[in-house]
Amino acid sequence: MENTLQDRSRKDSVAVVRWSKKPGENPAVRFVLLGIVGLILCLFLMIFMSGLRSFGAVVLFMAIFPAILTVPTVSSQRSFMRGVTRRVNDAIAEVTNTAGDQLSVREFGRLVKSGERLALLVSGVPGLNLHVERVASAENDTAEKWCAVFSVVPPENGTASFDRLVAAAMDADAGSTSAA
Repeated sequence: MENTLQDRSRKDSVAVVRWSKKPGENPAVRFVLLGIVGLILCLFLMIFMSGLRSFGAVVLFMAIFPAILTVPTVSSQRSFMRGVTRRVNDAIAEVTNTAGDQLSVREFGRLVKSGERLALLVSGVPGLNLHVERVASAENDTAEKWCAVFSVVPPENGTASFDRLVAAAMDADAGSTSAA
């Protein structure tokens, strides 16, 4: 039964924004790795510079060196997420016709991390969800692929009652034209 629900949700969904993330792009991991490189570089520089031969200087060098090299990564990641959030917000505004459903970068980041769905109203009617999913890849070294997806959830009993309403309207319309 889960397969049919997954197939149905894939059939009733549209990818709004796709992006990829390179492995090792995490700024915290980059900071730690550059801190280790900074320690090795500092130990090498101690041979030539006597000012680096104290514990405080080594700690300061190990903090400043990776920070200087990590700041551009953090700022580029923030600007990239702002751009992705702007594209998602444009799609939300186009579909829902309301500006109040706009996401902040922080809210969109929370959706990316948690994978939860955000229910949206289209002309006051529920049934549209926004969620972010990771596209599975076979290789470990490839970039992670993500996409923001709109999925349509039909109401449980709304479709059948709507079909009956249309049939009744058509029968009533057909009856009024034959009586005239």
